[in-house]
Amino acid sequence: MKRKLLGLSLVVLLLSALMLTGCSSGGSKTSEDALADGVLSIGVDDTYLPMEFRDDQNELVGFDIDFANALAEELGVKAEFQTVAWDGIFNGLNAKQYDAIISSTSITPERLEGFSMSDPYVANGIVIVSRKDATPVKTFKELEGKTLGAQIETTADIAAEKLKVEEGVNVEIKKFDGMLDAFAALQGKQIDNVITDVGVAMYYVAQNPDLYVVSSDVLTNEPIGITSRLADTATTEKYNEAIKALQESGKMSEISMKWFGQDMTKDIDTELVVIE
Repeated sequence: MKRKLLGLSLVVLLLSALMLTGCSSGGSKTSEDALADGVLSIGVDDTYLPMEFRDDQNELVGFDIDFANALAEELGVKAEFQTVAWDGIFNGLNAKQYDAIISSTSITPERLEGFSMSDPYVANGIVIVSRKDATPVKTFKELEGKTLGAQIETTADIAAEKLKVEEGVNVEIKKFDGMLDAFAALQGKQIDNVITDVGVAMYYVAQNPDLYVVSSDVLTNEPIGITSRLADTATTEKYNEAIKALQESGKMSEISMKWFGQDMTKDIDTELVVIE
């Protein structure tokens, strides 16, 4: 699922955020009052079908959008969305431009160290997608001599780069800003395969069942959670309570069936298997 590499830049950003907080006149929300104004402000990258994207009327739609609205209703607040490019979404969170990221964020060991993450609300892992008119690729090794498309800086992209080295596979990994471009390249035979999240893969296959097939097993286990600032643990607990209530009421299953055609929100495996 989507991720952003953490490093020195994040440390600098965190220090800057702390300094700005110390100089603030009190206008920014704190971890204790993130929902006190009755608004849940959410950062999303609106280019990731079917999780969050713009429809033909330019309306923000997708699994995460429906989930976020249901979450806000359960919490008794209003959801407000801010669309942000993926490469800046974590910086925006730390700069307090919004309260949380609900944008297909994989739970990873690295991210758990730098952010407060909720319990998972949907299962996820990465898979390889092939065209039906080509030999299906079942394992990463079978990508030898082929081209593989991935969305830049996602966990699929990071995993592909690592597996390429670890397994000694001669595969050319082509980076795309979004999965729309990657699948367009796959359809146009500019690349041979795509590596992406299982939910995303299932959506594209459902839209074009005669064109695409999920050809590999699920290669990782990286369920998706809500991302908050590291200090926002009290708010994260509220999210966890709301997620549990939505699961028990059947609302999460309803949203999952709408977007994936199956329920990916029950019995989520929480043992992380991440290639990073």
